[in-house]
Amino acid sequence: MSKKTQIRKADNFLALHHDPKLLVLPNIWDPLGARLLQSLGYPAVATASAAVAYSLGYDDGQRISFAVMLDVIGRIATSVGIPVTADIESGYAEQPQEVADNVRRVMRAGAVGINLEDSTIEGGPLRSIDVQCDRIRAVRDMANREGVHLVINARIDLFLSEGTEPRTDRVSETIARAKAYIEAGADCVYPILVGDVDTLSVIRQETRAPINVYASASAAPMRDLEKAGISRLSLGPGLIKASLTTMKNVASELMEYGTYDSFTNEVMTSDEIAGYVSKDKMS
Repeated sequence: MSKKTQIRKADNFLALHHDPKLLVLPNIWDPLGARLLQSLGYPAVATASAAVAYSLGYDDGQRISFAVMLDVIGRIATSVGIPVTADIESGYAEQPQEVADNVRRVMRAGAVGINLEDSTIEGGPLRSIDVQCDRIRAVRDMANREGVHLVINARIDLFLSEGTEPRTDRVSETIARAKAYIEAGADCVYPILVGDVDTLSVIRQETRAPINVYASASAAPMRDLEKAGISRLSLGPGLIKASLTTMKNVASELMEYGTYDSFTNEVMTSDEIAGYVSKDKMS
């Protein structure tokens, strides 16, 4: 991908965060999924770290190597003509410069956006605001030197772990972190597992920043999120869970000598799939 193309994709992806229309990102884990979404008219695609890991036989939480994750991101980014944002968990490093170096490799693989978490491990302790800001700032400085406005989605993990503090305290700290992360160079904040409009509206009013919502069972309907000014909705590992559920149900039926209907009726044909993987789907 040329630098000019990457700059254009990054600028287009950033603009989607400031459009009144909700940016919906059903996270994928391979080029076929990316091309399917592109063919349906999605303006951008996002990877899910958990889905990538699951598809390769690993659990989430940086259990696969960064080299493997980078290879998957590169395959996806070069398979479509729309912007790709990559979930890189905690950056596969601790020190700011090391995180920035890893993100540079992600950009050179073709991605124009990243998710960056502030927890040390999934559901575990959070880094201090200052430490996470240093990491975000290092990534932003690196991207500026590369001449590409990388879209940084700063995930805030306060609601991932069970705590004894009042919800109002968590919301207050979420706002404090969101403001600091935006100041450090993030473009969007992602208070994961916060899905009700009332809380999201408070965060939006206090930060005036684009917000990413996780499409959990308790999240508000998409039209309500859009009316509240929410910029972005992502599914995380939702698509791969739905896919595996279908696979499990089909396989379980066959174990009981059931019918072939579930995988022969109203399913994609081989020709349809071939259309998605053809080279002309790049743009």
